[in-house]
Parts: sequence; structure tokens; C-alpha cells
Amino acid sequence: MMKKVLMVALLAALTAPVMAQANVGVVDIEAVIKKSNKGKAFFEELDAFKTQKKSNIDNMVKTYREKQKDVQAKAASLSEDKKQSLALELQNMQTNIKRAQEDAERETQVKVQSGLEKLTGALEPLVRQVALEKDLHLVLQYGAQSGIVFFHEKIDITEDVIKKFNE
Repeated sequence: MMKKVLMVALLAALTAPVMAQANVGVVDIEAVIKKSNKGKAFFEELDAFKTQKKSNIDNMVKTYREKQKDVQAKAASLSEDKKQSLALELQNMQTNIKRAQEDAERETQVKVQSGLEKLTGALEPLVRQVALEKDLHLVLQYGAQSGIVFFHEKIDITEDVIKKFNE
């Protein structure tokens, strides 16, 4: 029993200086993406894409509403067959609008996911490079979901990574 206690004490004494010398840094990848030139360009491109999709859908809705008003105005003078035909046409227009909205949402999600994956992938070697330049042994990612409660700003390498990413 005494040997085990001595071994644990000796092991703790030998590893304590090694652990005390570990240099740690933190980086906020989300902030790097939002603040970097490439991240800003990605979000501008994404906004333009969303604006284009919204414009297309708005035009479809406008066309639908005009057609609906036209059908309502002429309803009294139309035959039953023509009314049914126009009702079916309006229903098809509604379906197309709904599909366009769903497609736009899906395409936007894919664009966001693939864009963020590309940006994050490009950041990994830069984080490594900054860590090596600063002689860091460990870099933790912080953000809303990181679990890090506190850190001193001296160990934050986010701005250094942004600078590297902008080069």
C-alpha cells in the first residue's frame, strides 16, 4: 500500500512541471468566419442568393394574385368548364410557389453548410500555424456551445487567425 502511495506521489511530482508548462490558446472560429474577408464575402454571396430566390418567389406570388383577381372579375361570365380549368391553373400556381419556397430553403441550407465547411476546413491549418508560431501546445475552440466559462484574453488567438486568413 505504501509503495502505491509513493508511486502516485512520485508520478504526480514528475508530471506536474510538464503540465504547468503547457501553453494553451483559444480561438472563436465563428468570429473568425464572420470577421474575415472570406467570411464576409461568403455571407454577402449568400445574401445575394437569398435575395434572388425571394425576388423570384415574389414574382410568382404577384403573377398568382393577378391571375386570381382576373378570374374573380370574370367569374360571372365564364362557363363551368372554364372556371374549373382556371381553378386548376391557380391551384397549380400555388403548388409551384410552395415548391419554389421549399427548394429555395433547401438550396440555402446546402449553400450555408457547404460554405461553412469550406471556411472551417481552410481555417484548420491556419489555427495550427498560429499555434506553432505562438508555441501553443493546445488550442481550444470557444463560442456559445464550447463549455469554456472563462479565459484570459492573453490566450485568445482569434484576431491572429483572422489576420492569417485575410492574407
